[in-house]
Amino acid sequence: MKQRSVAQTLADLLGTWGVQFVFGTAGDTILHFLACLGEHPIGFIQLRNEESAAYAASAYSKLTGGLGVVVADGGPGTGRLINGLADARSDGVPVLAVTGQVESTYLGTGYKQYINQQQLLSAVTIRSENLGSPASLTTIASDLLRTAVAHGGPVHLSVPKDFWLQPTKSAPAKPEPFLMQQAQSPDAVVAEGAGWLKGVERPMILAGRGAWDAVEQVLALAERLGAGVAYTLPMVGIMPEHPLVIRGLGKGGSEAAVELLRECDGLIKVGATYWPTVLTSDDKKVLSIDAYPANISKGIPADFGLVGDAQTLLTALLGQLNGANADGQWAHRVKRHAAEWRQRLEAELAQAPPGHPGRAMRLLSEYADTNAVFCLDVGDHVLWFSRFFQGKGQRVLVSGRWRGMGFSLGASIAAQLAQGDAQVFSIVGDGGFSMLMGEFVSAVELNLPIVFVLMNNRSYAMEASAMAAGGLKPIGVELRDIRFDQVAQACGGAGYRTTPAELQVVLQEAMQAGKPALIDLQVDPIALPTARL
Repeated sequence: MKQRSVAQTLADLLGTWGVQFVFGTAGDTILHFLACLGEHPIGFIQLRNEESAAYAASAYSKLTGGLGVVVADGGPGTGRLINGLADARSDGVPVLAVTGQVESTYLGTGYKQYINQQQLLSAVTIRSENLGSPASLTTIASDLLRTAVAHGGPVHLSVPKDFWLQPTKSAPAKPEPFLMQQAQSPDAVVAEGAGWLKGVERPMILAGRGAWDAVEQVLALAERLGAGVAYTLPMVGIMPEHPLVIRGLGKGGSEAAVELLRECDGLIKVGATYWPTVLTSDDKKVLSIDAYPANISKGIPADFGLVGDAQTLLTALLGQLNGANADGQWAHRVKRHAAEWRQRLEAELAQAPPGHPGRAMRLLSEYADTNAVFCLDVGDHVLWFSRFFQGKGQRVLVSGRWRGMGFSLGASIAAQLAQGDAQVFSIVGDGGFSMLMGEFVSAVELNLPIVFVLMNNRSYAMEASAMAAGGLKPIGVELRDIRFDQVAQACGGAGYRTTPAELQVVLQEAMQAGKPALIDLQVDPIALPTARL
């Protein structure tokens, strides 16, 4: 076994695992590792804030299904990883965080910037280790990577500053081709699941992110059973219009979907973990399909579970089901509700004032390519996207359960790097953008043609609405109007200020700018007209 430095060995190991990008921000305790990455095929992607770098690693994993990697300085740099790692843990995606640490002689002391980083990150990782000896690097790092991929979550490795250049025996690491192999329910269990479905008279399907690659099969099952289809936020872009599709579930989603989910006697949950707490499950049976066994009863307890790839399992189920029930009484009820809901949305848009945010979302759905990626931030704009965006196959990246503001900036950079030929949009509010707006500079430096659509309503609109609904005096929810278009121009990108009524021309120009473009979209702070789940 030849000897290489700890920095070289770790970079080589990541390359063996297929890592293409490491997101991060420079810091004193990781300089030798960064210098090593600069001479390595792996690309180091410099961002302005470690929080964004961690969001980028999480989003990269969500989009590609691969391993996301982030590197940060020890102490304060490590602390800024918390939001991004919490996002990866909450949404169950594999991420490796590598952080520096003070020199080994100062561990456990009051030395500057020292903190027990394993304790600090224990709540947002599934495993965190400190490298105790250069000799153990390959063993510990490989085990952490294995844990992240096999269990679907973020892991963390601290490396003391004085270890990076020390030699370590570099055992030849090999790819582990079967580690990504998913568990799969046997044919007999699939047949039993098909029998279970035959007893359902009023079926509904709830599709989540795990059904990204199985839309065709979801719709085929809906037609075979006469089932309505509702979906969670990540499916907004990829699920097409269809007579049996009742649109989204959740805040800003379809009231028709909620009503039918209450009435159904059988729910087929496909790759979804979200379930509104206001919907009880006492009077319905649940069949759950998920790649991860632990997700089978997540959100709502399942009566029957199928584990494996959604596309494979749904194809097998369809082969076991005879006949079709798309013309039954329940199917007709579903189609009527779906049609009435679409008519209601069109009426809302027809009556909407010029500054209505829904107008912008509909226009985006008309002009975005079918392979575009939409990175949604957190805020009022998400509700309008869910309500009015009409998908044509686009992927939507969200901070699903953590709901961290500023997510979309790092996520959009990761998406553009992962899918260089695709259009990438960051849909963000003025609150979320101003938290991490330095990443617009990162996009400029990386020459990434991302279109940032900044929904500027000069407030934390969801919080303002909640305070008003609760009879509270609005405090801390108003935001000063900033000329974000001029900020974008000063950073070297393209900047525009417009309204939804005039968005069409500006959007086309921004998409052809060939560099990061920010549209400062002046929208009205309009309250959502439906109940929020």
